[in-house]
Amino acid sequence: MKKFLAVFLVVLMLFGGTGAVLAQDSGNGLTDPILDEENELSGLKFNAKKEFQDEIHKINELRIERLQLRIEVIEQHDTILDLYIEAREAGNKEALEAAMAVKQEIGPINEEIKILYNEVSTERQAFNSELENNNIEAAKEHLDNIIDLLDTINDLTGSKIDLLEKIIEILNFTEGV
Repeated sequence: MKKFLAVFLVVLMLFGGTGAVLAQDSGNGLTDPILDEENELSGLKFNAKKEFQDEIHKINELRIERLQLRIEVIEQHDTILDLYIEAREAGNKEALEAAMAVKQEIGPINEEIKILYNEVSTERQAFNSELENNNIEAAKEHLDNIIDLLDTINDLTGSKIDLLEKIIEILNFTEGV
């Protein structure tokens, strides 16, 4: 057993030493073409970020606004759940039917938002391809389209919030009755 352990340790040291020798830079001054390509792409991305700094800030602002709207939607869904349970336990079918009628209006808004998200994705892909082709004007146009689409998404989410508030009013009104 001791001999086996000694042989095993010697083999490990040999592989470790060989790996260290092979890992050292040969110092021949040749650069790796893959690294050059990565550096070039990194430079293009940096130039694009510098070129479109204002647009990127606007997109980030719209993202923050959209996330705040999503928080509001989630909070309203939570309130609606509580009010729905209370109305259901009270047996108030009229309020539940009125709330359901308003809820039916939210479906088309959700579908439109989904379509707009797909369009944003398509515009982002087109933006990236234009950047790779170094076509700055077309890339800027795609960024402007993305901003317009995100703004429309936020507007639709605001409309959805208004409808959720109507549902809350309907279910809340019947709570005191």
